[in-house]
Amino acid sequence: MEDSKTLRLLVEGIVCTGCAQDMETVLKDTEGILDVSVDYAEGTITMEYEPDEISEKELFIKVRKFGFNTKII
Repeated sequence: MEDSKTLRLLVEGIVCTGCAQDMETVLKDTEGILDVSVDYAEGTITMEYEPDEISEKELFIKVRKFGFNTKII
């Protein structure tokens, strides 16, 4: 079993706290994601996750389903 990893993404288009809270709630309920912090002012998402349960690619897909472009920072 691998140790948990942290992924920090720059997310374009988060403009309100409501969007940030919705994303945080959905992502926290995702199996394999241990913790999520969305900072709409900085436009970032930081996720701690279990790489044995969810991949970086799956994390990108989850965030993009909200309609935002992302890149690793």
